[in-house]
Amino acid sequence: MSRVTVLPLNLELEVGEGQSVMAAAHAAGYIWPTECQANASCGLCVSIIREGVENCGEILDEERETLQRTMGAVDPTRRLACRLTVTGPVTLTKRGVRSADEA
Repeated sequence: MSRVTVLPLNLELEVGEGQSVMAAAHAAGYIWPTECQANASCGLCVSIIREGVENCGEILDEERETLQRTMGAVDPTRRLACRLTVTGPVTLTKRGVRSADEA
């Protein structure tokens, strides 16, 4: 398990090996902004990596395509949470993450 801190909520998530950050958030009872329901096509789940970029998994083709289409370029500090896996501690920023109880 790896720890991901989500700002500005200051949420601490435990992310399992091979699990996406978004899936970990959903499992912990949080809603992550998305329109495509984690299909890597809308780009709304893009998050800014503040610390731990070296602990982020590889950017695969479908994530790369969406980042290029929605952001104009691929930047390793901008990642889709629906595809982002981690191997160590990461701190990221994503506004709009909220408890499912607030939905």
